[in-house]
Amino acid sequence: MESLNQILQLPERCLVNKKITKAFFKRNFDLTLTERKLLDDSAIIIQIDWIASLKPNQINIEGFNNNQTVFEEVQVISVSTDSIEFDKNKSKIIDLIQKYIPYHVFLCVYSSKEFVINICEKRINLNDSNRRTIEKSLVTENILINNETDIQKTFLKDLSFENIDKHDLKSLYDSFSKSIVALQASNINGEFINRPIEQSKQDLERLERIKKLENEILQLQNQAKKESQLNTQVKINSEVQFRRKEIELIKEKLKK
Repeated sequence: MESLNQILQLPERCLVNKKITKAFFKRNFDLTLTERKLLDDSAIIIQIDWIASLKPNQINIEGFNNNQTVFEEVQVISVSTDSIEFDKNKSKIIDLIQKYIPYHVFLCVYSSKEFVINICEKRINLNDSNRRTIEKSLVTENILINNETDIQKTFLKDLSFENIDKHDLKSLYDSFSKSIVALQASNINGEFINRPIEQSKQDLERLERIKKLENEILQLQNQAKKESQLNTQVKINSEVQFRRKEIELIKEKLKK
C-alpha cells in the first residue's frame, strides 16, 4: 500500500521497497497444495511488497532474545488482494505470510477499498531453533481507505515511529500490539486508549473471553431452536442469560 509508510513514518534508512515474488515462497518453503494454489491465484495475491526492515544497526534500537522469543529484526510487508472477497482472502494471506516469514512481521493486507493490519507473537520452535511458532495473531477491523473513523485515525497515528516504544525491538513490536488491542477495545468503551503492556494483555484476554462467550451463545441459541422440550429450552435460555451477564461484567472492566 503506497500510503503505509505515510502511516508508520519510518526512517528512510529502514526502507527496502522491494517486491517479494511468489517464486520466493515456492522455492524456499515446503508449501502445501492449498498454499501453492493460493499463490497461483492472481486475484487473491496480486502483489507482495517488502516495505521496510527494522534492524538494530539501522534504527539504533536493541534486539531482544530470552531463549523463547527472539527479535533480531522486524519486517514490514504489504500484500494487495482483490476487493470482491476481501474478508475471505485476508485470513488466508495472513496465515501464509506469517507462517513462512521467520521474523516478526508488521503485515498490511489491502484492496482498492480497505485494509487490515496484522501482527503475530512468535516464539522459537522447540524442535527447530531456526523456525518460529505462532502464539497469537492480532488483526484489526477492516479500515476503509480515505474514509477512516476518528478512532481509526487515532489508531493509525499511534503506529507512527515517533510514537512507538523504542526500548528494544520487542517493545517496538509490543507497541503495535497495544495499539491493535486498544482499537478492538474501542468498539466497547467508545474511545481509543493505549494502555501499558500488562493492562493491554488483560484487555486482550477480556476481548477473547467475550468472543468465546458470544460464540457459545450462538451455539446455545441454535440448539434451542432444535429443542422441542420446554424444560430444556428454559435451561438453555438460562445458560444464555448467564453468559450475557458475564459479557456485561467484562465490558465494564474494559471501560475502566
